Amino acid sequence: NVRTAAINADCILIVIDASRVPEKVDDVMEGGTSDAKEKPPTLLVLNKKDLIKPGEISKRIQWYATF
Repeated sequence: NVRTAAINADCILIVIDASRVPEKVDDVMEGGTSDAKEKPPTLLVLNKKDLIKPGEISKRIQWYATF
């Protein structure tokens, strides 16, 4: 289960399909780190970025950066 694994993780790697409509990272994680004392470092990777227009890539990065 993502929630249990995230609580015990030293770091988190989230791989998201960049060609799909953005989702809140918290929704993807299902609130997995909300019970943790301190949130571990998180790395967000946008996969399949070759399937979207170049101008959209920066918009997606900015959108995800807010979460």
